[in-house]
Parts: sequence; structure tokens; C-alpha cells
Amino acid sequence: MFYSEPQFEELTPAVREELERFREEHADDPLGNVGNHVLFEDDKLRIWEMKLEPGEHSDLHHHAHDYYLVIFSGDRVAGIPPKGSPGEPFVGLVPEKGNTVPIPKGGTEWAYNVGNQTYHEILIELKDS
Repeated sequence: MFYSEPQFEELTPAVREELERFREEHADDPLGNVGNHVLFEDDKLRIWEMKLEPGEHSDLHHHAHDYYLVIFSGDRVAGIPPKGSPGEPFVGLVPEKGNTVPIPKGGTEWAYNVGNQTYHEILIELKDS
């Protein structure tokens, strides 16, 4: 596991259309969890696990604190903010050996596995940030 600058895929019209369709279909989703389940929690941090099979997505979630994503596997994962939120949909490329990525607090999005491999990450939430 290592750190490298995140790499992003240039969105083709077809991928952009798929992500916009997802946003429209899920526009009424309530806010949920940032991961599938909590592995550990104390008063300083919360550690989540997220696994998404191809075509699966996370809950719509808000990053209320700073996070580190420790990405173990996957190939392509989209981040899709709701309409009216800052930011645009993107597709991140997962390096073959994984990656560790800092995520600043404030964003609201779905994670959507648009790849062909299982996406697996651990999210480390810094509760005092």
C-alpha cells in the first residue's frame, strides 16, 4: 500500500450520461453511511469498511470530518455529488497496488462502482477534524 496522487478518467459522453442518469434516479435518496459498516470507533476516530461489487453504490453520504481512504482493490469508482452540490461527477482510477487518499470534510456524494472489479476500501474518519 502506498500513496500516489489520485488519477481520474476523462469522462466520455456515455459515462457522463450514465452518471447523470444515476443522479436523477437517486435524487430522493436520504443521507446514509459513508461505508458498509463500522470496524472500530473511539472518541478520536471511526473506521469504516466499504465493499462495492461492479454496479453497486454506497449510500448518499456526507463527509462531516476529514478522512483517509485506504483503497485495496478495484479499477474504476465514480464519485457522484447530488445536483446543486459543489463539484462534478468523476471517475477515479484505482492503481493496481491500491492507494491511500486524503479526503477533506465537506463533500456529499455516492460512491458508485463503474468498474469490472470489486472495490474495497477502509475509510478512516478523523472525528476531531
